[in-house]
Amino acid sequence: MNEKLQVYTIINNPIFSEGIENLMLTKISSDAKIVRKENLQDLIKIKTEVKNQSELLIYDVVKFTNKDFNHLLHLMTLNADFKILIITSNINISDVKLLFEIGVMGVINNNILSDQFIDFVEKILKGNKVLSREYWNLIVEYFFHSVENNDLVKEKTTDLEHDVLLYTDLTNREKEILGYICDGKSTREISEDLFLSLHTVETHRRKILNKLGVKNTASMVKVAIKSNLYAL
Repeated sequence: MNEKLQVYTIINNPIFSEGIENLMLTKISSDAKIVRKENLQDLIKIKTEVKNQSELLIYDVVKFTNKDFNHLLHLMTLNADFKILIITSNINISDVKLLFEIGVMGVINNNILSDQFIDFVEKILKGNKVLSREYWNLIVEYFFHSVENNDLVKEKTTDLEHDVLLYTDLTNREKEILGYICDGKSTREISEDLFLSLHTVETHRRKILNKLGVKNTASMVKVAIKSNLYAL
């Protein structure tokens, strides 16, 4: 990274804050400049004066308010490249959707392990969006509920034995990619992790859909979950 990373932290728990800062300096960027702020308003005040290209905000929040969303949106207008990572244990699907819409790069649970935190921050700094599995599962459940209520998808039989039979027809590579898809990985992320081309990943995705007898990714994931082919 050519430009020194500027990291702003808004974290209420001082012990948690020190742990996050230590991980940033020892595992991600040893020369990063870390600035602690009390709240978003204080950060906005200095952001009107200082403009850096390589910036990251780690914001630990208990519960979101409309004021939080407005402040975050304001920060994005001050620097469109500003990368924001939200840490929270209390959030709903609507808030997650809105956060990503305004430009937030990641939403993670505060019980995340150190290795996962490092992985997520590195992905954010590369321009990828991240979401904790807990929140990804909530979105999947919400989507399936919406689909079922609106009768958008008419599935074939979901008998367990039938699903297992279909699954055994998958190649080892297809089973591996199915796991990545269930984890919420994008085609690009899968291609990077497995060192495959985007075209190859998409080809495997289409074959999995055909073998499982479903028409979209949501139904594919649902079959995997309901048949215990993928553990949440």
